[in-house]
Amino acid sequence: MTSAPATAPAIPRPSRARRLIFWAIGVAIGAAILIYAWRDTGMNVSLLVSGYHNMIDLIKRAFPPDWSVFHEATQQALVSLNMALLGTAFAIGASLVLAPFAARNVTPHRLVYEVVRTIMAIVRSIPDLVYALIFVVAVGLGPPAGVLAIALHSTGVLSKLFAEAIEDLNPGPIEAMRMSGASRTQTFFHAVLPTVGPMLIGLMLYRVDDNFRSSMILGFVGAGGIGFMIYNSMETFQYPQMTTDLLVMLVVVLIVERVSSEARKRLV
Repeated sequence: MTSAPATAPAIPRPSRARRLIFWAIGVAIGAAILIYAWRDTGMNVSLLVSGYHNMIDLIKRAFPPDWSVFHEATQQALVSLNMALLGTAFAIGASLVLAPFAARNVTPHRLVYEVVRTIMAIVRSIPDLVYALIFVVAVGLGPPAGVLAIALHSTGVLSKLFAEAIEDLNPGPIEAMRMSGASRTQTFFHAVLPTVGPMLIGLMLYRVDDNFRSSMILGFVGAGGIGFMIYNSMETFQYPQMTTDLLVMLVVVLIVERVSSEARKRLV
């Protein structure tokens, strides 16, 4: 006679009343945090009302656009795009070098993993705007400072994303390559990279899209490009020129976003 299979002990579930209490406590804590943030930042409904009228006044002064700066705005928008492309390219190369050392399943040693992860976290934690301020002092005003800022910050971001993509791999092909006597370099190029390649391409394209927007902001601190033109137009109260700059920027952003989206569909 076969014995009946043992049943797993039932896992006690919290009662509905207890769940409601937990939810109420969570909502109360969240509300308290938001109220504190509202007071700490000095937010006020009257500011929103006065800001609305000021915004309407600014829009009236900004139209019609001044098309005399259209050609220069287009050139500077391309400068911003080139800053993003070059900075991202540098970051991709550096990230492909760092990522294998920051992934648990392919890193040569736990100490190496911890050191590289720490470096990546430090590099990633500093905003690209701060990097731009540093490089403007180091190399002077202009696009090179923006390229270096984008490259450094994007290295911290992409290397983390690349490492996590490698860690999520199916370990089967990696173990098979190691058992066949392949070196770590051979394993990375023949087992890891072909598998995560499509995902990495998607991350690269997304980063180019995001870095183009960043390059325009970096122009506000002297890194050149269309952002620098917008800043100068605002500083000199040339609002019609600012409108032209913004329209050119918007068109280029939409084109870059569309191209990036189509490329991800076809390549990923």
